[in-house]
Amino acid sequence: MAATPYDEAFYGEQVDGSLRSARAYLGALFALWQPASVIDIGCGRGAWLAACGERGVGRLTGLDGDWVSQDMMLDPAIAFHPADLQRERAADERYDLALSLEVAEHLPPASSEGFVRTLAAHADAIVFSAAYVGQPGRNHVNTRPHSFWADQFLAQGYRLFDFFRPRFWSDNEVEPWYRQNTFLYVRPGHPLHAALVGAGHAPLQDARFVDCIHPWLFFGMLEQLTAMQQRAALMQRSPTLPIPRAGRNDPCPCGSGKKYKHCHADR
Repeated sequence: MAATPYDEAFYGEQVDGSLRSARAYLGALFALWQPASVIDIGCGRGAWLAACGERGVGRLTGLDGDWVSQDMMLDPAIAFHPADLQRERAADERYDLALSLEVAEHLPPASSEGFVRTLAAHADAIVFSAAYVGQPGRNHVNTRPHSFWADQFLAQGYRLFDFFRPRFWSDNEVEPWYRQNTFLYVRPGHPLHAALVGAGHAPLQDARFVDCIHPWLFFGMLEQLTAMQQRAALMQRSPTLPIPRAGRNDPCPCGSGKKYKHCHADR
């Protein structure tokens, strides 16, 4: 088994929120079109696949690293297969729908294009989310603007639908990273494409629009920046560099104007 930062605690912290979010998102999608087969590439414990099973999908397949196992799947109907997601993978079978939720940010940047090609090889309709630039999280080594991923999928012949965000943007029952990051990519000719257009959902013409940021992420990043600025200001007022020796009643060499005994003498 490969060394991994993804232990039971990692999955345990997120499985309930993932399942709750998946039920909401897939409920909206499957009301429009129902797949018969779904693959989740980077499935974790299979929360999104379990939600598919609850809605009658018959063939459920999950891929993830070898730290995940069949007995970890939330639904025993999920067929789990270990896979190295850093490597581009040909499809053994095609599926009606592919999922990849909050996975790509954990992969090395050099594997990004190959990961999109892997998804494209498995299905012509894809629900995809990946952490936006600066989004905190364990082993987030590849956060990107959403338009980066959109450009990759558009180059593979997909159309971009911002199907979920207008509907769930303010729904606190859905985890905020899904509300920020989740998009639908569909190739023309797939039945979902016709269902979306027939229901009045037009594909986005400008992929740059998807880079708008949810307040959850914006204010979280602003809070981190403010904390960093406060720490920097504190360090400027109270340097930690070695201080020359001085008598206790001499002015402190740090330049504070205080006597040494009232400043850095006991630090």
